[in-house]
Amino acid sequence: MAKYPVLVDGEGIELRSNEVFKFACCDCGLVHDVVIATKRVQAIGFAVRRNKRATAMKRRWLRR
Repeated sequence: MAKYPVLVDGEGIELRSNEVFKFACCDCGLVHDVVIATKRVQAIGFAVRRNKRATAMKRRWLRR
């Protein structure tokens, strides 16, 4: 099972631009691949895609 950073509600996290990271919901186990891209401080791109395989793995782990 992949390890995900555990954040407290409202806590921030520093991410690298253009690097894919996995975002997992601790309640339902849904996992997305997320990319945040920035070229300038004023413009930030944000892309999200559901990761079905990682979601299935996380949900199996949550059921234990």
